[in-house]
Amino acid sequence: MECLSIVTLVAARDFVDTERSMEIIWQFMNQESKFKGTKHPSSRTAAAISAWAFLLSNINRWSIDHKKWKGLIPFLLKKLEENDEHVNAASIEALAIIFENGSLEKFSNQAEEYENTKNMKDDIMKHVKRACNGTKQDASKILEDDYNKTTSLTLCGTRLTFSTWSQLKQISYIRRFLGYGFTKHMMENENLRNIFNFVPATKTSGVELYKPKFEKVVVRVFLPDVRRETCSKRMNMSPSSLVSKGRTKLMNKYRSLTEDTKAGHYIADEDLD
Repeated sequence: MECLSIVTLVAARDFVDTERSMEIIWQFMNQESKFKGTKHPSSRTAAAISAWAFLLSNINRWSIDHKKWKGLIPFLLKKLEENDEHVNAASIEALAIIFENGSLEKFSNQAEEYENTKNMKDDIMKHVKRACNGTKQDASKILEDDYNKTTSLTLCGTRLTFSTWSQLKQISYIRRFLGYGFTKHMMENENLRNIFNFVPATKTSGVELYKPKFEKVVVRVFLPDVRRETCSKRMNMSPSSLVSKGRTKLMNKYRSLTEDTKAGHYIADEDLD
């Protein structure tokens, strides 16, 4: 029963899949009333009731079928009369989730006998108190409206608070099922974190980082000296460079002017003679 309920929690596509698993569990629970002589061990009955209540805690009240669970509350009240500790605890826990759900008429075939839901709830409470009379702990108190059910759990530095019976049922059921692996699964399993809105606390490295008051972007272009020298040699010393060609052209011009000047000087000397 526990495996079926946990697999349903993880793999169910919608409430239809969840309700189908609840029907399987209910058929097992209801065998005693359908088949005479059938009597389940109390441990199995308690496990079945607990698994069914766990699945109920995971579906919306508006999704619950009006006809499938009509015999559930009478079944739970009858189980309370057997005075078995484990069965009683599971039955009252299931009743607490049903009360919290608020749709009592969906879980009883006797709803039409009452004028309103309050009268029906009061009558159920009387049955529960009578069944719990003489026990070490009056578990019927948890069904009262003013009962404080808020519980907190610190997990890996994160504090989780639960304030509804559905939440308490989910965390206690999964925690008991996983045992020592609960913490590891809560840290690594995304599905579980989503169910309980659990965000693991992150560990700091111990190094304090400072945030600058302002930031500035600077772009620098690096020109190596070796490259600059190479460019200079190519521009100034290479015979094919523009500088060399210009220098050669200028020198040729100067040479030509010098020769013309000398020629004019010689002509002038000849004329003077």
